Amino acid sequence: AGEEVWKIAIGNGVELYASPAVTADKVYVGGRDKLMRCLDRMSGKEIWQFATRRAVDSSPVVCESAVYVGGMDGRLYAVDPESGEELWSYEIGAKLSASPAISNGTLVIGGEDGVLYAFKEEG
Repeated sequence: AGEEVWKIAIGNGVELYASPAVTADKVYVGGRDKLMRCLDRMSGKEIWQFATRRAVDSSPVVCESAVYVGGMDGRLYAVDPESGEELWSYEIGAKLSASPAISNGTLVIGGEDGVLYAFKEEG
């Protein structure tokens, strides 16, 4: 119907450059305050926060086992979608403002160094 369901102020004037990733019950969004947040999709209530070392301008992508997001700290993060715990991270060394994409089990992300990086799950 185009009616507002909820709105939430993120931090104290935190800028959001990233688009959120949305699942059936959660919303994941990164902010310039070095945090990626998980919100309840129905209420907007914060479920967890995941801290990085610098701003998160990259939009996250979600699959069954992880939420992937790039950081301006040069790291690609894999975060547990339920708990917000870090599963792993990879030091690329270049800022990651681009958003990752996943297809056929391969995750791809572009770095500000002009390189495209691809990751494939083992097994």
